[in-house]
Amino acid sequence: MSELNVILRINVIEAKNLAAKDRNGFSDPFVTINIDDSTYQTHVVNKNLNPKWDAIFDHKVDLNKSPSEIHFTCWDKDVFGRDYLGEIFVSLDKLWENNGHISFDDEFNLPQWYSLTTTRKNEDVSGQILIKIGLRDKDNKSLDAREWNSIWRKMNNLSINEEQSQPAASSTVRPSHERHSSLSTLSDIVGVIFLEIVCAIDLPAERNMTGLGFDMDPFVIVSFAKNTFRTKIINHNLNPEWNEKLHFSVKKQECDFQIKFSIYDWDKFSQNDHIASKLYDVRPLIERGIASMKSAREFDNMEDGLLEEVLTLEVHSKLANKHDSKLVIRTKFIPYEQLRKQFWYALAKFYDSDGNNLLNYVELETMLQSLGSTLSQETINSFYTRFGKDPKRHALKFDELVSCLEQYLGDASFSHHSANLDGEEADNEHLIYLQNCPICNRPNLDQLTETNIITHVAMCASSDWGNIDKFVTGDFVTESQAQRKWVSKVITKVGFGGYKIGGNNANIIVQDRKSGQLVEEKMAAYVRLGIRLLYRGVGSIDSASAKKLLESMSIKQGKKFNHPSSVADIKPFIKFHKLNIDEIADPLDSFKNFNEFFYRKLKPGARPCDSPQDPHVLVSPADCRMMAFPTVTKATELWIKGQSFSIARLLDDDLIAKEYEGGSLGIFRLAPQDYHRFHFPVEGELGPVKDIPGAYFTVNPMAIRSPLDVYGENKRAVCYINSPQFGKVAYITIGAMMVGSILFTSTPKSYVRRTDEHGYFAFGGSTVILLFQKGKMIWDEDLLANSKTCLETLVSIQ
Repeated sequence: MSELNVILRINVIEAKNLAAKDRNGFSDPFVTINIDDSTYQTHVVNKNLNPKWDAIFDHKVDLNKSPSEIHFTCWDKDVFGRDYLGEIFVSLDKLWENNGHISFDDEFNLPQWYSLTTTRKNEDVSGQILIKIGLRDKDNKSLDAREWNSIWRKMNNLSINEEQSQPAASSTVRPSHERHSSLSTLSDIVGVIFLEIVCAIDLPAERNMTGLGFDMDPFVIVSFAKNTFRTKIINHNLNPEWNEKLHFSVKKQECDFQIKFSIYDWDKFSQNDHIASKLYDVRPLIERGIASMKSAREFDNMEDGLLEEVLTLEVHSKLANKHDSKLVIRTKFIPYEQLRKQFWYALAKFYDSDGNNLLNYVELETMLQSLGSTLSQETINSFYTRFGKDPKRHALKFDELVSCLEQYLGDASFSHHSANLDGEEADNEHLIYLQNCPICNRPNLDQLTETNIITHVAMCASSDWGNIDKFVTGDFVTESQAQRKWVSKVITKVGFGGYKIGGNNANIIVQDRKSGQLVEEKMAAYVRLGIRLLYRGVGSIDSASAKKLLESMSIKQGKKFNHPSSVADIKPFIKFHKLNIDEIADPLDSFKNFNEFFYRKLKPGARPCDSPQDPHVLVSPADCRMMAFPTVTKATELWIKGQSFSIARLLDDDLIAKEYEGGSLGIFRLAPQDYHRFHFPVEGELGPVKDIPGAYFTVNPMAIRSPLDVYGENKRAVCYINSPQFGKVAYITIGAMMVGSILFTSTPKSYVRRTDEHGYFAFGGSTVILLFQKGKMIWDEDLLANSKTCLETLVSIQ
């Protein structure tokens, strides 16, 4: 790589809802940008409260003195001066720590809206500014996200363990002897210190240049060994509150080191002033942590057991004698082994479907698959046999499981076998394989040792063990990813894996009916787990366990997405799936949990009825991927491969099923990203709803084309519409994996019309099936043609 020539690029794009400062009800806004000793300014936009600048500034970065913060101030231009409209402070550390996308040219580094705030008394400000910030190097345009993160850490002297920041090996597959030594490479690391910088008390009030007030914009620098961290800046405050959390590893030779806390006063015009400092011995903290170490099975959160301490600061000021300055911190030390064990226990608890503190083979294998494991069946069997247990009949205690996993990581003599991948990684097994952390989204985890990956995700999960569920719901893949690692193991094992239209692919290809383009559907990790469990459900031995586990996971996930904390998942979900938020009826901040957003309503007119004056035209009951078949026989020949599938079993009624002999069938599958309310496709009189209990298998196309009768096994509800145009139409709503409930908003015995709302599904994929009596329905030719080639068609309600 050539010498770095790094610039900080800032794009001030636009603002909205600015305050009006002029008599005409407008302002003439512009923005100044302060970085270190440099100042930049946009042009003035006259008479506008929603100005657009799209101004770009390139700031040359000194690699030995990188900027920590950018200060934006918005002004109203006047003839003889300027009026204050507000300001924004952007901490680069915090910005890039949160999203991990540092390069200005990174497609995932998106502009962000920042709200204007005020540091002045009696100043009312309003509005937001859209800004994009990133680093560039015109001589090294090929730098990837990992390299930019490494550059930024080095520029800031921010430490993540050296072994965690090594460049990727020439191959993503490490030799087996290298995997065995992953624990030994960390043998000198004793544990992790969790530290919270709470606040400072009674900092000295240094007079400002005018002598009429004081200047104090404090921030804290925390240093330990090679680790250096910096808090945000608190403006004009002698008793600042940071409440910032950090953690770092401690090696054996560092147990007698000290943590240095240094408080500085930020100054944008001159060098930052050193205000106070304090040295803190870590040895007593480590000893206290070891002495008070609890059982890992108690699932302590990171915040549990943090001890608050008040440190007396050594003030470097002529006012030192007049102030009793303090720094309040909270600390905790956790040995590495305990942290990993807590993670294993929490993960096992999530997959324990019947709550008996035991894992049978299906539960264990599903847990391992959620980690991207490529352990062979022989290795997993050995976890049972080493305790004298039969994998098919017995279950592992949590203690036994943790013992196996820890020994697998650390003991090279543990029995390892070739992963069952039909050639892929034939000489290696991996207990865990994750490219990104499902909790904090940190990229490039696959470049770390397995033990470091587990330690990283354990530290992320330890702040809230409820985050364990993100190993099931957080990891979406596209086609290019779906053909690698453990997904290939699943696909290869069941005889699938070809990448072609209509094939049994790990990915899903559909055709958008409006554009005619082929679209690759993103597949969630829980769908892949569902496919794995579905094939477990084919066999009589594992069928009950698979159904019980799917039901348990679905119920747990429903509770999780009903919790207020799940609102944090809404915006990432929108961003990932590129959803059109303009058609959503309610503001995003009005949703109290993720499920409320998931079954959101759309604005009136968002799905206008096609041919509103002609009731003989069928409309889609949902935004979905659909298949249309002229007869049920054709559907079973081409698509529905369940060995025991029948209309009688689907409807749970042998007598009514005879009415649909020779009739046609439509399948309407909803993916998680779809609008999840379902509507009426025809007009007519609605009958009562019949609930049919069942399992929670995935309705992914691979599942429908398996030997298991998913439609006949799953939880579902059936109703009938007596339509003047289409006869007696059977309307079947089918739940799926992670769908906690099917709720109806329609009224039985009422007359319904096309596109009227019928009900909604909670989180997950789901399906609607329509059955028509013989001769009552003629499908469009393009839909039939796609269905003949097993290609789903993407349609919407209209």
